[in-house]
Amino acid sequence: MAVVQISRIQLRRGKENSGSGLPQLASGELAWAIDTQKLYIGNGAVGEGAPAVGNTKILTEADNLLDFSTYIYKDEAPLIQTGDNVNFPIVRTLQDRLDDRVSSASYGILPLDEDDNVTDQSVEIQRAITNLFLDTVGDGSKARVVLTFLPGKYRFESTIYIPSYVRIEGAGKDHTVFNFAGTGAAFAFVNDTSTAGNYNGTWGPGVSDITRYNQQPKFCYLKGFTLNTTSITAVGLQLNAVRDSVFDDIAINGEFISNPLTYINNGIVMYAFSELVTCQRNLFNNVYVKGFEYSVYSQQDIINNKFINCEITDGKYGFNFGVGADLVSDGEEFGPRKNIIENCYFENIYRQGIYVAVGYGNKSRGNTFVNVGNNGGGNATSLYNIITFTSTGNSSIQDNFDRTSDLDSVADLASNNFSNAYIKEVAGKVYFQEFETRKSTVIYSPSTFLNLIRLPHNNSTGFEINYILESQASVQMRKGKILISYDKDTNTAQLVDDYEYTGATGGDTAINFAVSTTSVADCIMIQYKNSNVSDTSLVPSIMTYTYKTLS
Repeated sequence: MAVVQISRIQLRRGKENSGSGLPQLASGELAWAIDTQKLYIGNGAVGEGAPAVGNTKILTEADNLLDFSTYIYKDEAPLIQTGDNVNFPIVRTLQDRLDDRVSSASYGILPLDEDDNVTDQSVEIQRAITNLFLDTVGDGSKARVVLTFLPGKYRFESTIYIPSYVRIEGAGKDHTVFNFAGTGAAFAFVNDTSTAGNYNGTWGPGVSDITRYNQQPKFCYLKGFTLNTTSITAVGLQLNAVRDSVFDDIAINGEFISNPLTYINNGIVMYAFSELVTCQRNLFNNVYVKGFEYSVYSQQDIINNKFINCEITDGKYGFNFGVGADLVSDGEEFGPRKNIIENCYFENIYRQGIYVAVGYGNKSRGNTFVNVGNNGGGNATSLYNIITFTSTGNSSIQDNFDRTSDLDSVADLASNNFSNAYIKEVAGKVYFQEFETRKSTVIYSPSTFLNLIRLPHNNSTGFEINYILESQASVQMRKGKILISYDKDTNTAQLVDDYEYTGATGGDTAINFAVSTTSVADCIMIQYKNSNVSDTSLVPSIMTYTYKTLS
């Protein structure tokens, strides 16, 4: 290395952000900026070997090393090209790379001790959300980052307001736990006119601000946490005309008890300001709601929302839609429409698992209902329909009900026990089709009608039963459709059996079906006579069937 003699060394000091700023330093000359706490050294002349005339910054403890360290994604991977030219990849600082995701710890929000039931983290949580997603930053745009919460317990007593584009991720249900010790809504969504401390667009009496479609909260993503509420009037998630958002891997717990008159709490509430500014196109996936009078509630014109793989347990109602809508006011003109509830699990719901008073196009599909509609008892003392669609144009398809198997039991059929009322699983003006195959046995009984299938009639006008009847003792099979019409005014029913048969000649007429009614238990009974001697109790014929109601 060539050595250049320096004839003089001078140290300057001054302010970088005052006057003419940092001057051009002589070769080897040092300058200390008092106001910015930065140190520079002069490059020297090009003739002395410097690559360029200028000043070089010297790192000190006041500098953030992450701003000077660079990051290149997969720099050594031959098939990765991040820039326009393979020789010039995209270079970012490590600080930029780390800021893609922001930890709650960066805002001083750390998990509490398990026995800490006093600390209130409301201010810190709201500050982080407001600063990251609502306040303007840098170039004037709102941040598009992910706010992550570490595993552990957090506690807050005031409503946390959620604006558009919020992305909050915990470590998963029961890993990241929020305990809401206040009243009202735990998380409430606000519109784009909101500012720090002035949150607009929350639904309720006296709301003065007008929310428009382009202002409503949107494109939010909440994932991976448990929310516990304790107030008898608490709301877990209050969706004020939220659209195009995702809620994934979330558990919401309330404090529902057997006396629902003292509790008016809600797991998820969905509001609308108008037909256009409403809750729409939201996805709820793998969301658990437990312990609320209303697990999911909306009185208004919500549309095209999906609830997939959710679990609704221990409450008064599961989904309660459109009850109280006047069909006149803004946001209540049509009722909930085209919402899908699919592959969800319901258990211990006192009244209806799904109740839609007004609205159309709503679908319940492939859901499982266990001990629903029994007011805390069992299926033997059922009081309510499991699904009720009061208005036309809604459907229940491939849903599964434990009430069906419990009240269509072999013991009830054999003993003619009609003392247990059979309240219909799906009621109202609804298209109902059950694809789950059920099975009954048919034995020798040439002179006496025996009970075979018990079905609830309630307000149905008829049933369609598709069946296959197959002998185990001989090669014969009967495939058919039983159509039943029912007149509720006279409590009478008629049956038509249309079938195809293969097997021994005359075997098809050995079995005959009939229908009977009873006013005690709101049901009809499909019965049979069978003159096939080979159909013993040990080797009976097997009847598999599905049915749908005609309301």
